Amino acid sequence: MCGECYQQKWPYEILNVEDLIYMTEIITQVSEVELAFKILQKVGKSMYFRDLITEALELKGRRIHSIAHAIAEVHTQINIDSRFVHMGKGMWGLVEWSPQQLSGRSTADKDESVKTSSTVRRQKLFEEIQQEYVAANTEPSERE
Repeated sequence: MCGECYQQKWPYEILNVEDLIYMTEIITQVSEVELAFKILQKVGKSMYFRDLITEALELKGRRIHSIAHAIAEVHTQINIDSRFVHMGKGMWGLVEWSPQQLSGRSTADKDESVKTSSTVRRQKLFEEIQQEYVAANTEPSERE
């Protein structure tokens, strides 16, 4: 089976028995995470993790002894896979849907500017505290 054939047949384009057999062979060779990725691509919007993983497990069709264990296992794999992004409240989407660097600056540059600005704020705050401390602890005769 070639990768190009895989792309042409996926997903849900089963037209006859040969296609059904072909899809069954592909699904047995593909991981649950890959199926979850393809499901999200097909749906085109984020899904609740339990629904996404359950659908991937059902497509895979393998025997599962503990659904909770299987969901936890696939959820961990999705969490590690850089193609997925957690959207909040148990919703997962694809990184490819996220807007790319809108301002043209890299995320490393943005992180650096945030670190620099917070460092400057801390330094100013520290200096103010030192000045107040010195002023409060100097004797009245020294202040005049």
